[in-house]
Amino acid sequence: MTRPWNRVVLVTGGSAGIGRATVARLAQEGARVVTCARHGERLDEAVGGLAGVSGVVADVADPADRAMLVDRVLEEHGRLDAVVLNAGLGWAGLLEDMPGEAVEGIVAVNLTGVIEVTRLALPHLLIAARERGRADVVAVSSVAAWSQVPPLTVYSATKAGVHGFVKGLRREVTARGVRVHTVNPFFVRTEWLARGHGHAPGSDADARGRLSRGIAPVRVAEAIGTCLTASRSRTVAVPRWAGLARLGEAPPVNRLLDAVLSRQTDRIRALAARSVDARTD
Repeated sequence: MTRPWNRVVLVTGGSAGIGRATVARLAQEGARVVTCARHGERLDEAVGGLAGVSGVVADVADPADRAMLVDRVLEEHGRLDAVVLNAGLGWAGLLEDMPGEAVEGIVAVNLTGVIEVTRLALPHLLIAARERGRADVVAVSSVAAWSQVPPLTVYSATKAGVHGFVKGLRREVTARGVRVHTVNPFFVRTEWLARGHGHAPGSDADARGRLSRGIAPVRVAEAIGTCLTASRSRTVAVPRWAGLARLGEAPPVNRLLDAVLSRQTDRIRALAARSVDARTD
């Protein structure tokens, strides 16, 4: 079995949170990693000094940047063995309160970026599978892919889209040696909400006040590492009990959520506003 430390891995969104923890884990195991983020200073702070890691300033929502990113991997290493699609944004609030540009931005990063980076990488992953026995695509999704609830309606829609994309892609490439995984975390202690609401990244010290409540990013990074050595494609919840969110797709639970949550919109709006204000003021 091909181990991560013998491989060239592209990780999107590597300046903070899950992506940063993943890059550090893979570097420790000897992988050659190319990672990206939109802001160079924070990226340098995250990956500087990590052996075998290079950082590229790139926005996965931008078509030219996506192409440049894949080209950069090939220029540096001559091959690509795995892609970890981690870059993502969140926005908390009711749809009617959401600016149109926020909708476009979240869809561009969370869904279009995932599909398009995969499309650009796939010819090289298929070569890796033929020549070296395997290749991997790991998409960082969310339990929101299985149970869509306000105030994360649009975010949930993008993650449900990723879920559908991954299922379809598996049926295209599994027999050709490419494993396709999703890692679906519960709430994670990252800046995803502050960043989605327009707060620019500062230093690591500044970020501490922007973190959402949740599990440590390293736990998600561990699950990503496990996927990269798995013998078959996987769908993983982190922590495992978060897989209960799949019950949200069952008709009785689905109908109950429709009835209960739709009567709580004022409370949901207020709770979302307080959560955002606490992380962006």
